[in-house]
Amino acid sequence: MKHSRIHDAVVRLNEERRKGVFFVLAIIALMGAMTFVGMSVDLGMITVTKTRMQSTADAAALAAVQEIVVAIRQAGLDGVDDPGEVQAAAATAARNMAEEIVSMNGFYVDKTQDVILGTRVLAQDGVNFTETWGTPPYNLVKVQIRKTNSDPTAADAKLPLIFAPVTGERAQAISADASAFIESRDMVAVLDYSGSMMFDSIFRSQTVNRLGQTAVEDGLDDIWDALVASDVRFSDDTLTKKFPTEGFGAINSYEGVSISSGDTDTIFDQLHLDGSYGNDDGSNSNADNDSDNSTDFVRFYDYDNYSSLLVELGPGTYNLNTMGGNIDDDINSFKVPQGFTVTLWDFENEGGWQFGPKTSNVSSMGGYGNDAEWIVITGDETEESYVPFPQEGKDGNGTLKGKPTKQESEAMWKDYIKFTKNNLSTWGYEKKYGYRTLMHYLIDKKTRNNQSEDLWRAPIYPHHAMKEGVTMLATFLDNLGYGDHLGLVTYATNARIETGLWDDGAGVTVDLGDNHLTEEVMDIDTIQRHKQAAHYNNSTGIGYALEDAKSLLDDQSRYGAQKAILLMTDGQSNQYPNGWDSDDLPNGWSWNDITDFDGDGTADVVFDSSYDGGGNGDGNWKAAMHTFVRAKEAYDAGYIIHTISVGDGADTTLMSAIASLTGGEYVHIASGTSNAEMESQLEAAFAVLAGRVPPARLLIDGD
Repeated sequence: MKHSRIHDAVVRLNEERRKGVFFVLAIIALMGAMTFVGMSVDLGMITVTKTRMQSTADAAALAAVQEIVVAIRQAGLDGVDDPGEVQAAAATAARNMAEEIVSMNGFYVDKTQDVILGTRVLAQDGVNFTETWGTPPYNLVKVQIRKTNSDPTAADAKLPLIFAPVTGERAQAISADASAFIESRDMVAVLDYSGSMMFDSIFRSQTVNRLGQTAVEDGLDDIWDALVASDVRFSDDTLTKKFPTEGFGAINSYEGVSISSGDTDTIFDQLHLDGSYGNDDGSNSNADNDSDNSTDFVRFYDYDNYSSLLVELGPGTYNLNTMGGNIDDDINSFKVPQGFTVTLWDFENEGGWQFGPKTSNVSSMGGYGNDAEWIVITGDETEESYVPFPQEGKDGNGTLKGKPTKQESEAMWKDYIKFTKNNLSTWGYEKKYGYRTLMHYLIDKKTRNNQSEDLWRAPIYPHHAMKEGVTMLATFLDNLGYGDHLGLVTYATNARIETGLWDDGAGVTVDLGDNHLTEEVMDIDTIQRHKQAAHYNNSTGIGYALEDAKSLLDDQSRYGAQKAILLMTDGQSNQYPNGWDSDDLPNGWSWNDITDFDGDGTADVVFDSSYDGGGNGDGNWKAAMHTFVRAKEAYDAGYIIHTISVGDGADTTLMSAIASLTGGEYVHIASGTSNAEMESQLEAAFAVLAGRVPPARLLIDGD
């Protein structure tokens, strides 16, 4: 079929028109695609920049908090008990570090505004937190990075966009922030209250050889001085000092008086422990060395100053015939027991001059006594005068028994006499009756609190050094203000979680209520300062103590807190459950797996029948194994155990292994040359552990 030329021209025109339409559509489509591509590029730039800013903020916050961690740990190493002193410097270091990290990543912060410091404290429920900004103590840092400045030349200028200006937006504001903090801690102090915690304060060969006899003597003198200074009185007689400045009868000096007799009764009389020892002022001091005094008679002497005993007379009226001899012209001095009154006259029936009445000793009658023919003596025969033994003891309910009676005191003094006349010859103190032997006797033979209720008042080592260390720990935590909680487990033959202080005679009470792991850390310090070596009993049951510490953390630790046990001992574990043996190890126990601390596939230590104990080897392998198993249980529960061992007698192998197993710190304090040196080192060790705050942790959503 043929078409006309006109028809063909029309067709060609229509085709050309259609080609123009497609071109326009193509241009429109291309412009839309370019817009989407541009938006994608800008969005990608925004996303990448935002991600980099967030990562930088995270790193800066962590680094800033870590500066605080370093400062606190250094404060512990330096023995600073108030870490608040380093807070200002730590805050400056934290801000500088945050600024440096941000700058290294190409961003900008104003460290005075964009780096904010505060405090984050974990609540008792272990879930909620209290946050306070702008005031120390600091354990929380927030870093804000901003690109929000409309000035394109500013360091914190908005992010310039590539394609967005087509739509009118030339730059995008972006910001990111991050917070990091130091976790609160739940710590349990596990303290050794065994009998060996007083060994450095008594005459023992090992102690004297190491410290020297003079140092031991000085230590015993310090103990006496501390008890005198405490001014402690009997619970039922607040007028009578337990440890009077003048001492007890002839026991009135540090070194003491030597009495050669081996007869206990004779020594008791010669020490005037019946209360017959006195001066003109009625005080109980050593006026002379007369050994024939009595609490039941007035003693009359031929010469001044109680020289040459003539006669002893009890209550009554006496003339020349009843005085027991013609002594009327011989009396020049006399001693009057407490509660007695003496009057002398020139003639019978109260005639002539009168001398008296006198109720205290008279060292010289000043010329009156040459012809006394009438003497009247009265006495309160219902009130016995005697020297009470200086410790009351406690009954089965822990109640002080009251001032010992005359009969009780005599028995107690004679026990001391029997000990002293038969012991301590190596150091020259056998049969020497003075403050040193009395202090040694109380510490060594009347150790427990129900026997000697006041020994906690005195610096008895190494127990006193441990006290000072724990005070350092509690004070550090209290001043740190990070919301750390502290609990106390004490052990000797057995162990106990300390729940308060109600000891009769302590003079203060503490009730922890249901919170035995408490934020009131100074209450824990008060409890431990009122305890003494062998407070409850004498042996060393470390495994029982770790069991109680784990139980306390299991029951009362907070979910969001780092949990740790601080274990201290000066000896070797020697207590374990009846029948405990290797067969009691948990199923699947492998020493090669558990104690391969160096990673060579072989156990570094095995606690079995071949183990003879670290240190002096006086421990028990079953007790050591029991202790290590309890430590493994604590480790499996997520608890770190820091350990401190003191002295050459401590089981250093066991304590080191426990720390290595659980990721804790181990500090050993070797036997030093002085108690002061040991005390200083123990304080430093506790301070180091107090300052071992957890590393910085990033605060994420949900925390």
